[in-house]
Order: sequence, then structure tokens, then C-alpha cells
Amino acid sequence: MNILVINWQDWENPYAGGAEVYLYEIFSRLIKKGHKVMLLCSRAKGQRRHDSIDGFEIFRIGSRNTFNFFAPFAMRALLRHRKIDIIIDDLNKIPFYSTAFTRKRILPTLMHLFRGTIYRETNFLFASYVFITERLIGFLYPRMNFVAISNSTAKDLREIGIRNKIYVVHSGIPVRRYAGHRKREENLVAYVGRVKAYKSIDHFVQAVVSVAKQKRIRAMIVGDGDALDHLKSLAKSLRVGIDFPGFVSEAEKYRVYETARVIVQPSIKEGWGLTAIEAQSCGSPVVCADSPGLREVVVHDKTGFLYEYGNIDALAARIVELLEDSPKWRQFSVAARKWASQFSWDRAADKFERVLVEETRLHGR
Repeated sequence: MNILVINWQDWENPYAGGAEVYLYEIFSRLIKKGHKVMLLCSRAKGQRRHDSIDGFEIFRIGSRNTFNFFAPFAMRALLRHRKIDIIIDDLNKIPFYSTAFTRKRILPTLMHLFRGTIYRETNFLFASYVFITERLIGFLYPRMNFVAISNSTAKDLREIGIRNKIYVVHSGIPVRRYAGHRKREENLVAYVGRVKAYKSIDHFVQAVVSVAKQKRIRAMIVGDGDALDHLKSLAKSLRVGIDFPGFVSEAEKYRVYETARVIVQPSIKEGWGLTAIEAQSCGSPVVCADSPGLREVVVHDKTGFLYEYGNIDALAARIVELLEDSPKWRQFSVAARKWASQFSWDRAADKFERVLVEETRLHGR
């Protein structure tokens, strides 16, 4: 099968996040199964316009801010010069309007919808543009079936009017090349992931202030993003000690998972809590906001805790509980590893392949 994927960026782009991990893990496996995958994405500074990486043929055009304007025309050019059986249109923030430019079978794929949370992330004008275009997805992709990364995202699609079939294909966790028996830091609590405003990492900073009054704690915020400077300023103003190592390698990320006592995810919304699943696969209990996407990745009071989003006192109390109650922590750690082990990228890729076969068969009728 010849597959064209349209995504905002590739996994080597500095702004790559969970959507790019999903893209790489799923489609690199499909390449190994014999499928041909082309990727159309934006171009970051220093990246080549045409590239071949791990079996992907990559075409990069425009910048992060202009890619959606160039994408439809580049797609049409590729359709003239390449045999393509199906197009994967990754709807991340802004649709690519691909249905207006081709009659080829299109499978829209979503990590999550921002909906009202976009107003926490950017200025009113751009947020309104994103909000309105998300509301138009049903109109822009009529008669299309969808792939959602989680049941929460599928529910959001239903709520904006999508009535066609929605396949749910969860993320997996990688085979742990860096697995080892590292000693836990009994007081280490960390956030791991992109540093964005809507992820509400400021709640974690405030919770650390409360926890530090009760327990000796070492806190870390691991990752990079446009909210980083604000969080550093907040930590300084609150006089709380937090380490900010910035972007780290995969090996270092897993070192944090394997040595941390607790991982925290306070976001108001996620498509799927990939870092929470990764942490649990390392035996680290996770304290998550009871938010869409996140509530699917933690088994409350078994592999971690869910707390009411925005309730700083509840977040701090759950962190303290896992720092102080070692028997409970050990139970959670064992259960977390078992729970996370069911999420496999191989199984996810197999399911996505079955979806592609069904979609191309339906289109061929």
C-alpha cells in the first residue's frame, strides 16, 4: 500500500511531540511490513527539503506557521508524480482541507481537539481561528471515517458532530532499550513532556511549594516549550527549588522515569497521556489531573491517582501520600508496570494496518 501522511512536522523537528512519536512508531512498523510511506510536513531550520529516513520518503515545505497554506498544493503535486492509495490527514490544531483538493481516500487522524482550551495557549485571534476550524471538521471532512488516539478524542469528535465511524488506535510504549535497575530517588517528583501553557505545569510548581513544607523534595520539570521561561519565573517568585534540565534524550528521559518516585501530569486536556504510560512502564506511579485523555491512562488508586483538575491541594496531598506510604508505592509500582505492558506499538500498528485495509476496500467499492 502506498500511504501519504500529512503532518505538521517530522519526529526530528525541534517542535516534535506526541503526534510525531505516534507517526513514527506506527508507520515505521508499516514500512517494515512492506508498505511505502511518504511524509509531507513543515521544514525546520537546517532540515532538507527532500529526505529519506528509516524508510520514510520525506517532503518538507514551508515553516511551522505557513505549512497548512502550502500543504494542499504540495499534496496535489505529489499525487501527480507518485502512486498513492490513501492519505492520512493529521488534524492537529488546523485542518489541511485535503478533501477540497483530491478525490483520493482520506483518513483524518486526531491526537486531540483543543476546543476551549486553545484560549489558554495563544492569543485570542489565533485561538478563535483554531476553535472555529475545529468546529468545521465535520463540514470539511464529510463522509470520512476517523482515527482517534483515545476514547476521549472520539467523544470530542462526536460532540462536534462527527457521525461516521471512529476507530480508536491507542499509543504504545517503546521496547525499552535503556531498561536497567536504577536506584530510586525517594524524594524525586517530576513532570516530563512538552512545556506548554495548556498543560498547566504551573499547578505542579504551586503544589511543590505545599509539598516542600511537609517533606524534603527534589522537583524537576523535564522538557522544553514556550512556557518554560514563565515557569522559571514563577518558581523564582515562589522561592521554590525546581530543576529545569530542558529537552533531554530518550535515554535521559527514561532515566528520569526509572529514578523518580512520582511523575505528575497536571494538564487540562490530552489526546493520550503518552508520558504517563511511559512512566508507568518503568514502575513509576503517576498523579494525573482527571482530564480527558489522562483519565484513560491511569487506573485510579491502583497505578496512580487522579485528582480534580486545578485542585492544587489535592495534587500536593497525593504526591505526599506516595512519598510517605512506601507499601502503597510498591503496590502501585508493580501494578503500573503490568498495566502499561498491555500498550504495545506492534499491536497499535497492526490495528492501524487493519483500518487502512478496510478503508481502501470501502473506497474501492
